Amino acid sequence: MSLIARAPGRARRGPAAAFAAVLLLAVVPPSGALAQQASLPDIEDEVMCPICGTTLELSESPQAERERQFIRDQIDEGRSKEEIKDALVAQYGDDVLAVPDSKGFDLTAWVIPALGIGLAAAAIGLALARMSRRRPSPAGPDIDPGQSERLDRDMKSYDL
Repeated sequence: MSLIARAPGRARRGPAAAFAAVLLLAVVPPSGALAQQASLPDIEDEVMCPICGTTLELSESPQAERERQFIRDQIDEGRSKEEIKDALVAQYGDDVLAVPDSKGFDLTAWVIPALGIGLAAAAIGLALARMSRRRPSPAGPDIDPGQSERLDRDMKSYDL
């Protein structure tokens, strides 16, 4: 029993309010965190060199260096990652993006592998279920009593 008397119908709000405030702060980032500064390494792995066909982080071609400089210039102008990627698409075309869009026909690049993994998992599960049902009985095959006696006699003939 509590030593502090409370008014009837009045709930204890202190811990619940503190928990709600902490949860709200965890879910809603500070305003400065919403506009993250873009960086070259963050963008390099998501765009391609149009000449090599490899990601920009792996390419050493002169075109890749020009593309890196373009990205650095965009970063210096304060552009976000999405704005820089949009500018790259405008300059080099859709093939500059290493990651396909998540809409339209490019969505198939995300859906087909997921379906394949799901179907493979289902096939493995089905095969394991069938294998577990086909286990032989531990008693072994049924043997005719006459053959069992013959087997015992033959085995005794080999005893020394």
